[in-house]
Amino acid sequence: MSNEISDILKALRAKTANVDLDYDPHKPSEWAAAPKTTEETQSELSNAFLTPQPQLSTGWLKHVNADFHVDKLLEFAPQLYGLPEVSVRTDVQFERLGIEGHITGYRESTVAGGDLNNKNSMSVNRAAGSKLDFVRGRSGFMPFAPGGVDLAEKEQGTLHHRDADGLFDVPPGFERGLEAAGTVAEADAELGTLSKDEREEETTAGDSGLVGELSEGISNVDLGEAHAIDDLLPNDITFGRAQTSMNQAPKQKDWAHVVNVNKEISNFHELVPQMAREFPFELDTFQKEAVYHLEQGDSVFVAAHTSAGKTVIAEYAIAMAQRNMTKAIYTSPIKALSNQKFRDFKHTFDDVGILTGDVQINPEASSLIMTTEILRSMLYRGADLIRDVEFVIFDEVHYVNDADRGVVWEEVIIMLPEHVKFILLSATVPNTFEFANWVGRTKQKDIYVISTPKRPVPLVNYLWCKNQMIEVVDEKKQFLIAGYNKAKEIMNPSTPPAGAGRGGAAGGNARGGAARGGAARGGARGRGGAQRGGSSQITPKQQKSATMPSKSDFVQMVNKLHTLNLHPMCVFVFSRKMCEQFAGYLQGLDFCNQKEKSEIHMFFDKAVTRLSQADRNLPQILQMREYLSRGIAVHHAGLLPIVKEVVEILFAKSLVRVLFATETFAMGLNLPTRTVVFAGTRKHDGTTFRTLLPGEYTQMAGRAGRRGLDKTGTVIIMVPGEVTPLDQLKEMMLGKPTRLKSQFRLTYNMILNLLRIEALKVEEMIKRSFSENANQLLLPEHEASVKSNETLLSKLKKVPYPDCDPYMADVLRIGLAARECQNYIMTKGSKIANMRDIFRVGRVVLFDLADGSSRKIGFISRPVIGETASILAFPCVGTSTILPLFPQQAGYCRLILQPLIPSSGKLEMYSVKIPDLVFITKYIINNVRDVARYDKQAVDEAFQSINKICRRSGGVAECSWDRLKEMELQQKVQQKAHLVQEFSQIPCVNKLHPDFLKAFKQEYEEYEIRKKIADLRQSLSDQNLELLPDYEQRVQVLKDLNYVDDKNIVLLKGRVACEINSGFELFISELVLDNFLGDYEPEEIVALLSAFVYEGSKDVEEPITVTPRLDKGRERIKELVGHVTDVLEHRQVIMTTDEQQFLERGRFGLIEVVYEWARGMTFEAISELTSVQEGIIVRVISRLDEVCREVRNAARIIGDATLQDKMETAQERIKRDIIFCASLYL
Repeated sequence: MSNEISDILKALRAKTANVDLDYDPHKPSEWAAAPKTTEETQSELSNAFLTPQPQLSTGWLKHVNADFHVDKLLEFAPQLYGLPEVSVRTDVQFERLGIEGHITGYRESTVAGGDLNNKNSMSVNRAAGSKLDFVRGRSGFMPFAPGGVDLAEKEQGTLHHRDADGLFDVPPGFERGLEAAGTVAEADAELGTLSKDEREEETTAGDSGLVGELSEGISNVDLGEAHAIDDLLPNDITFGRAQTSMNQAPKQKDWAHVVNVNKEISNFHELVPQMAREFPFELDTFQKEAVYHLEQGDSVFVAAHTSAGKTVIAEYAIAMAQRNMTKAIYTSPIKALSNQKFRDFKHTFDDVGILTGDVQINPEASSLIMTTEILRSMLYRGADLIRDVEFVIFDEVHYVNDADRGVVWEEVIIMLPEHVKFILLSATVPNTFEFANWVGRTKQKDIYVISTPKRPVPLVNYLWCKNQMIEVVDEKKQFLIAGYNKAKEIMNPSTPPAGAGRGGAAGGNARGGAARGGAARGGARGRGGAQRGGSSQITPKQQKSATMPSKSDFVQMVNKLHTLNLHPMCVFVFSRKMCEQFAGYLQGLDFCNQKEKSEIHMFFDKAVTRLSQADRNLPQILQMREYLSRGIAVHHAGLLPIVKEVVEILFAKSLVRVLFATETFAMGLNLPTRTVVFAGTRKHDGTTFRTLLPGEYTQMAGRAGRRGLDKTGTVIIMVPGEVTPLDQLKEMMLGKPTRLKSQFRLTYNMILNLLRIEALKVEEMIKRSFSENANQLLLPEHEASVKSNETLLSKLKKVPYPDCDPYMADVLRIGLAARECQNYIMTKGSKIANMRDIFRVGRVVLFDLADGSSRKIGFISRPVIGETASILAFPCVGTSTILPLFPQQAGYCRLILQPLIPSSGKLEMYSVKIPDLVFITKYIINNVRDVARYDKQAVDEAFQSINKICRRSGGVAECSWDRLKEMELQQKVQQKAHLVQEFSQIPCVNKLHPDFLKAFKQEYEEYEIRKKIADLRQSLSDQNLELLPDYEQRVQVLKDLNYVDDKNIVLLKGRVACEINSGFELFISELVLDNFLGDYEPEEIVALLSAFVYEGSKDVEEPITVTPRLDKGRERIKELVGHVTDVLEHRQVIMTTDEQQFLERGRFGLIEVVYEWARGMTFEAISELTSVQEGIIVRVISRLDEVCREVRNAARIIGDATLQDKMETAQERIKRDIIFCASLYL
């Protein structure tokens, strides 16, 4: 040890002596003699380095004697004592009011900093990222600050707030930093917390303070000049605002403003002299209003019927964006609508792009079309493209009611930055104002609601009954009851023919086969089957077939409509299989001439040229070619995408005369027709068969009537059996459409993304959802109520009662606890059979009136059934309901019983809820039946009995609760008995003090005020959010599965889950991190992942075995899903239907199909492996491409290069041929 120290010492001495830098400690030296002791070494080191040297060494003298230039010294000096430039993140700007510009307050605005980037800032002024991430963003980027949301810089959890010197001043977990006494911030704390409008209301012309100081400075202005200005102003102009009472609750601000479209805009071209886009037709009033408000920089919500011209507003916004050199985003609920809009806008504008899951065309265009899910992903991933967006157009806003995807619309609206303007387009809905007001309040923007109930082409509704069209609703929306009665008479003659009626025992085989099965008319339902009123049960399948038209019905109807020139027609059918079946009914009909056949043939051949030769001969394509050649087509989700697009384009050209379509055809596709036919009015909604809702009927019927071509639109409802009941038919045709309802729910992807951001809390997202709209609207009122009650509490003066005041807190506590016990006993006990004796007729009870104004005494007049009791009572003054109810206490009972003494013998009947029976006595009134009949003797006896009870001074005995055997009820009974005993021992109660009542009223008044303040504060806190318990449960799940730590910091697994946007993020993340997929080949991985895309069906059986490796993988996936599901159940998280039934719905039904497709098998061959329709197969494999992309990104995050390469290979193998052929719209 000492040898090593000696060597080091030699080296150091050499450096300090003459600075011989070539010294090598390993060379022999004269110092390498005897080793030194520790004390000698320490002394030598101390002398050499710790003791000041009297002179400098030669090496240092050279530097010290150097001739320094003054200029260089001055340049070097700031580095020694200068401070780095302060990074100021904010700037203070004054807020002024009125023409005179009085300063009413100030606000702090963010100043762009050079070090702000997409990793640490949510500002739109941050530095731009990589060009590769410009459109889609990246999972590690911060989103832009949502408009209208108070970020965490001003709230708990802040990370980036700095003081005036640029230093972080708010510790984590604190609401604010240190404030020095006497600062302006302290003086204006209350004013600073108010909104702009509230500050204006609080500030008046007579305000003092800062405005007064400024006024003194202004007083020095030349008065002559001021008088000259005054002479130019009218005498009736007033400045400032009227004084308002400080106790008055602030008026609630409406962010939505309804525009009157019944008033023409005569000076429209003066208001908008230079339109961004000129139209070749005169705009409707509602369109002019929308254009005007867009030019004013406002946001609009336009609600109008189908084909009313809402697209004009979208086109004008796109033209404005191009004029302003900004961007406009058009969002749609479905991919098919996005593709169609791309084609339509491409004919109108040059610079148009589209972004979908698998297509990206011209992504930097000034107008972009995308699905709402794509926009949501861009917002969370902080895509730089968002900062250039001026308008976001939400089409088909009523889609927010969709249970599965409606939440995405709310997320997007909440997450959009402040600078974005909204254009909301929707069908007519009853609560447009409510929804627009929510959007406006959430984004702190004024929204102008422009709604027009007028249809450009009115509709006429008919019932098709036995080859007759019976009008039931005219073009003025008047229901014709005569037409309805005529239809009923046709379908159900008052004098039926002898026998069993048509059909009879032939079942469904007569006149149209199975589709007409059902029951006979003459005493049996439908046309063949079980007797009406018989005991046989009609199955859902029989019920469905009984309401479906037959082949002859369709042939007759189509021929008649063709004769009446009511083509083209769209027949809505609520089953994919029935669409095919009904199209087959028209086998012998042809509606096209040779010219039209040639045009259809040429278009079809040109469309399928993008397919391989094998795919052109698919059975579905050949079948549709044959249908189309006769002017007939089918449209449903089971068709190949290219086939659906061919049908849509030919239908738009009026080359398709008869179209059988499912409900999805009415969703947004701009394909009007002359006639709409409903094959039935009942549909299966996934749970049960039900009649169409008014909104559903209006959406589909609205396709009838082509603007500029038809005078009226024709809507026909086929009636194969009995006519729909009158009330149901009127509600369906003329009822109000479905209200916009929030479908907001928490997802793990949303929670993890918000926890990753940190600056935006999940509670803020919940608070601003449409589901919390009603509660949030009441916040200003609640805040004002808290202040008024606190003022009331501070002014409350209590008269001292020395003998009673010390005991009032105990009296109040005991009274409230006894009331809670009684309420529990009555609520739970009323559902138990043993309570029948307690609630027997004649039982004397004390009860509270429903409004809580008084307490009375009476007796039960009828057997108690349900949750209410019938009570007979005599008139009396009544007791206050606030008094502790202990009538069994001698002395004290006088306070309760004396006001209950009957004042007359006139009986009164009360219907009392069971919880309002506050005391059950042991006394019984006899002959209640005679009393109820007002028998004089019986009434007098009852009167005397009640009178005697109320005059008892020794207390009133309570009934026996011994018959209650339930443990919880007995515990409450015993608890109440203890409270009675404790109450009787209070001195001012045992010997009732004359001041007791006054003292208790004071105590109770203070208690009520404090309770009200506490309840209001609870409603104002985040703890009152409806979804908060669900959020806390889901966070516990994430902690259990190690997606976040105990401090809610997102871990590696959580970052992986953030990449999964297609659903089942927990299941897929577990697969990736379990290192499970890495052992499989690309075609096997994509086959296993199909279980997370294919929705499954109980009618489709999973293949028993595919390959041993796939079978093993399938079982492993089921194990992981079962493990995650167990955690969800343990934490009592509300699971979606898909999560609950994941292992039950046959989700692996397409595993073999996808596997063989990835291995190169043709589409025709894989179609033969399953009974699933071709369109479903295409949709599953198309969505699998997106899942593979997400898994690839997840693999990149965890550094699994092998899995990343395999996912890229899997994408390449499935992206081929007909499944990924280009859309005809692109």
